[in-house]
Amino acid sequence: DLCNLFNWGIRGMKVLSQVPVNVFIHVSALVITLTIFLCYGIAVGLGHVKAWLPMISDCAVLPPEKYPFRYGFVVEALLLAVETVIIYNANKAYSKSKTCLVLGVTGAFCIGVVGVVNEQECNPVHSTAAVIFFITYEAVMIIQTFYSQREPSVSSFALLIRQILTVYCGAALLAFIYFSTDWGKYGLYIAICEWSGTLSIVGYNWSYALDFNNYTIAEADETPSAEKTPSAEKTPSAEKKVPLTV
Repeated sequence: DLCNLFNWGIRGMKVLSQVPVNVFIHVSALVITLTIFLCYGIAVGLGHVKAWLPMISDCAVLPPEKYPFRYGFVVEALLLAVETVIIYNANKAYSKSKTCLVLGVTGAFCIGVVGVVNEQECNPVHSTAAVIFFITYEAVMIIQTFYSQREPSVSSFALLIRQILTVYCGAALLAFIYFSTDWGKYGLYIAICEWSGTLSIVGYNWSYALDFNNYTIAEADETPSAEKTPSAEKTPSAEKKVPLTV
């Protein structure tokens, strides 16, 4: 009944809150990567698509590959949405951006639509969701990279990854738009852009794992940048007891 379902939900949230954030992010990156390459391998192996190079969506049209694609992308949509909220709630210089929260959740929803509705079932819905996903996540990458430069706990390695992948994904998106003017002529280049942009986003999201070592989801708001700063420490004047007056 509803009561039992609610109780299971509460227990599930308690268990989830104890999962290390970096493990959660690793799982998210692994789910989408394995889903894409598994479906690609099946589709190529069965002769449904050519090995070099199909659109990722072409690997989700025929059975049996369309089934793991659908489930994998729906699970990834949920993981991305949760990851977006975790990052928003963390005490980081790149957190607390409502713009990134809205864009991230929107992108997560769209990647779920991409998985549920393949290009053969309804290409306008599928393609529109895919385009929105790429645009929203490129915007998130630009904003988060800018603010990551102000975050003390972000290593130079993580920052470098974000800078490179943001530029690379942006270039892939622009090239995709240009090549889309002639699918017959630039079909291969369009596919390369799609794969490049997708894997760039996966790599970018994975870089957050470097910022959350040894923190559970429940502790994500107590990350290193939330530790005591000089402005937060008690000053001698603040410790003085003010005498009562009458």
